[in-house]
Amino acid sequence: MAPSHFITFLTIFLSVHVLSHSPSMVAASPALVAKVCDGNSIRNRDFCLKALSDPKVAAANNLNQLTNAVMKSAASTAQTTLNVIAGMTKKPTSPGSLKALKTCEDVYRYAVRSFGMISAELSEDAMSTNYDVSVIGPEVDRCVKALEAAKVNAPQIADGNQNLQYYSAMGNEITSTLN
Repeated sequence: MAPSHFITFLTIFLSVHVLSHSPSMVAASPALVAKVCDGNSIRNRDFCLKALSDPKVAAANNLNQLTNAVMKSAASTAQTTLNVIAGMTKKPTSPGSLKALKTCEDVYRYAVRSFGMISAELSEDAMSTNYDVSVIGPEVDRCVKALEAAKVNAPQIADGNQNLQYYSAMGNEITSTLN
């Protein structure tokens, strides 16, 4: 093989190899991705695709594995926002703001607990699992309304609220197909 052909071959091989293992590419089966991200419950298809491209989630081969992986990711994301909220409650703030933050703290504790127990519940009763993941969305609304009423500007919590809504919709979509 001539040196220029070898370099061309090597460049193409490495490009294909690197791109096929890129975490930004969805590696879960295309059928699973389409089934979830094109579903009626999904509020943000781009978020769904990004969530399913996480290497731990993308390794799922069936809906049960996908549910477990997505819910673990959701619990981790909720825990991160809960940590932010807990930090904010320790700083000096008005009584109204503190009350709003405590409401959000309760919502996020509930979300972490709910997302975390989905895996165990899934093997027992898919319908209960679907209900439990679906009620997280309305719970998030309590946090949103509390922050608005107290006029608390907290972009990290707002982002967390949006992510919880998206994960709740994804969980609803996935678990509704298990029933």
